[in-house]
Amino acid sequence: MKRLQTLFNYFALMALLFGLSSCDQSESIGSSELDSDTNPILLISIDGFTNQYLERNETPNFDRFLSQGVKADYLTSVFPTNTFPTHWTIATGLYAENHGIIANSFYDYELEARFSYGPVGTPNDERWWGGEPIWITAEKEGKTAATFFWPGSESSINGLRPTKWIDYDGSVPGLDRIDQVMSWLDPTGDVKADFGTLYFSFVDSRGHSFGPESSEVDETVQEMDLLLGYLLDKKEETGLNDKLNIILVSDHGMASTSSERVIFLEEIIDLNSVDMVTWTPVAMIKPDEGKTSEVYDALKSNEENYRVYLKDELPERFHFSNHYRIPEIVMIADVGYTITSRQFFEERGIVAGTHGYDNLAPEMRSFFAANGPDFVSGVISLPFESVHIYELIAYILDIQPAENDGSIDEVKFLLKNQ
Repeated sequence: MKRLQTLFNYFALMALLFGLSSCDQSESIGSSELDSDTNPILLISIDGFTNQYLERNETPNFDRFLSQGVKADYLTSVFPTNTFPTHWTIATGLYAENHGIIANSFYDYELEARFSYGPVGTPNDERWWGGEPIWITAEKEGKTAATFFWPGSESSINGLRPTKWIDYDGSVPGLDRIDQVMSWLDPTGDVKADFGTLYFSFVDSRGHSFGPESSEVDETVQEMDLLLGYLLDKKEETGLNDKLNIILVSDHGMASTSSERVIFLEEIIDLNSVDMVTWTPVAMIKPDEGKTSEVYDALKSNEENYRVYLKDELPERFHFSNHYRIPEIVMIADVGYTITSRQFFEERGIVAGTHGYDNLAPEMRSFFAANGPDFVSGVISLPFESVHIYELIAYILDIQPAENDGSIDEVKFLLKNQ
């Protein structure tokens, strides 16, 4: 209870925080003065959120949201099921092999630089980001977009940015995030945004620290429920109750890990003969020149609790073969297993929960729900792939989508009068 009460006390910080922190793209292509017959959309990511969290907790505000909305049985994320690849897919409608964000952290040998997540290491150089995110599509089509955090939203795309955007700061309280984005969406305000985003990472963080079955995760679910209730109340206050479409998504699920389920890579291959582009649970391995067959054969002959592929032999369903950043060998741990070195394990151990595994694993299933004037009400829908969300948003906003891998025909059943 003390944690929940503290959450509401954050409200007092709002004026101080946002008097200085928002960024205004004053030369935006979009215009809040344009008349539009479409309803605005708020896209919200709850990082690492899963259906099972709702099933085992009392969540009256989620219940309130879902009673008048639609919820997917589950959402299938793209591979690999890590935060940056999956969020950029939702934003662009592209598989990872087509947008190029292959992991949360990886080295690009052409750019001679490392992509790394986090408020310090997040690269805003637009050369990293393939595809066109929905907020840029909206601006190019005469709409107004406002992003309050979303992986990749701080970078310009072909020199363009949303009308409003915020540099990532994980310490900003959830209530303040909601207040700011709702002020941007307010039809009586200065911005009158057609599209907005919100991002919350705390459920994912607790899942890593304590595991998906923990009471600590359940506490964060209760906190998220309170935030959702606050958002729904703000929607009424701003006169958007019958106008605003809200889409709730998560980027991936979460699996429990254990120190008993560890793969020590140096016991299988010579680490001095490879570059490790990424480690776990998808190890991307760039062998030294002439060493590919030797490294692959060693991994293949010891294939236990993981699967190993040459880049060109990866199953087509992964959509993970056709980008130069993907190295010659990809090793995928079985769910719950960790790929590491003994030195790292002895110094730092492993986290209690993680993701990144095969996107068809039940533990990696993510979350989708939507509520608003354009969505069907009180329905549990069939599962679908996250790659179609970009097309769904473009369709509702009545804008021409950029080239992408999704299809509106795969998700029209979520909408009224279809």
